[in-house]
Amino acid sequence: MDTQSGSVLGMEHQRSYHLTQILLAKKILSNKCVHTVVMDMWDPFHKAVKSIFPEACIVIDKYHVVQKVTHALDQVRKKTPGLKKGRFKLLKGSEKLTANEKQQLDEMLKEHSELSYAYFLKELFREIYQVNDYDTADSLLEEWIQLAWSSPFPSFHQVAKTIENWKAQILQYFLTPFTNGRIEGTNHKIKNVKRRAFGFRNLERFRLRVFLECTGKTYKNQVA
Repeated sequence: MDTQSGSVLGMEHQRSYHLTQILLAKKILSNKCVHTVVMDMWDPFHKAVKSIFPEACIVIDKYHVVQKVTHALDQVRKKTPGLKKGRFKLLKGSEKLTANEKQQLDEMLKEHSELSYAYFLKELFREIYQVNDYDTADSLLEEWIQLAWSSPFPSFHQVAKTIENWKAQILQYFLTPFTNGRIEGTNHKIKNVKRRAFGFRNLERFRLRVFLECTGKTYKNQVA
C-alpha cells in the first residue's frame, strides 16, 4: 500500500518471503523512489524489502512495538492468581482511563504488586514515543531494555530481546516519524469487505472488491 495516496498496490494469497519478494519485484514502484518502508517485525518481510529496495530506510511501526509490550503485560496478568477481570483497564493507555477506571485500576495494582511493576513497564515504554529526538529516545529505550531484563517476567524478557534485535529500525521512527496507521485502517476495511461477503472463495473476486472499495479502481489497474 502507498501510504501517501492510500492506494492498495497489490495483494497475494498468503504471507511469505517468496511471495513478498515476487510482489515487490513486480516494480510496483521504482526501487529508486522508495525511500521509507514502514513494517512490523516480521523478518522475512524485512529481508524481502531489503533485497528489492536496498537503499530504503526501514521503520518499525510504533504501534506494533507497543502492542508487543502490551501483550507482555497481558501475559503477566494471565499468570496472576485470582485476577480474572480488569484486562482492558490494564491494557488501555493511562491517559484514556476515566476517573472511575483509574480508581479501580489503582486498587487492583495495590493488591497485586508484581502486576503493578509490569504495568509500570508498559506505561514507561509508551512514554518513550513522546520524546522528540533520537538521542533521548535511544537512551530511554536502552534503559527500558535493562529494566525489562531485570524484571521477573519471561514475557518482558522476550520483548526486550526482540527490541534489542530491532533497535536500529525502531529508533528510525524518531528520524522519520511514519507509522502504519493508514495501512491498519485499510486492513480493517478489507476485513469488513470479507466479513460482509461471508468470506471469499475466489481470490480474484476478493481482489476486485478490495481494489474497488479501497482505491476506487479495479485490480486491472493494480499489481495482482
